[in-house]
Amino acid sequence: MFSILVITSVALFGLLYLLRRRQESFCITIEGIHLNVKRGRPPQALLRHCQQLVQDARTLKGTIRGVKKGSAVVLSCSRSIPASYRQDIRLFWQHQL
Repeated sequence: MFSILVITSVALFGLLYLLRRRQESFCITIEGIHLNVKRGRPPQALLRHCQQLVQDARTLKGTIRGVKKGSAVVLSCSRSIPASYRQDIRLFWQHQL
């Protein structure tokens, strides 16, 4: 009984992970001064802005994801990025729309 519950739980988490990834328009990872595009094609203006933040901070680490919500793309920043930088990235994104 327990093994069926574990298998079902793992299958559901896997399905949720795949569905969320399918909604992603792009994924950018930040580590120190390195910026990598893991998936998708983020706008060049966003990449330049993030590169500037990385050069200024030099200690950032986290991810920035563009998630499709209807016809728009909403940014989702990991919590490992300090709140002031997350806010700066979101404000930049709002001005680009």
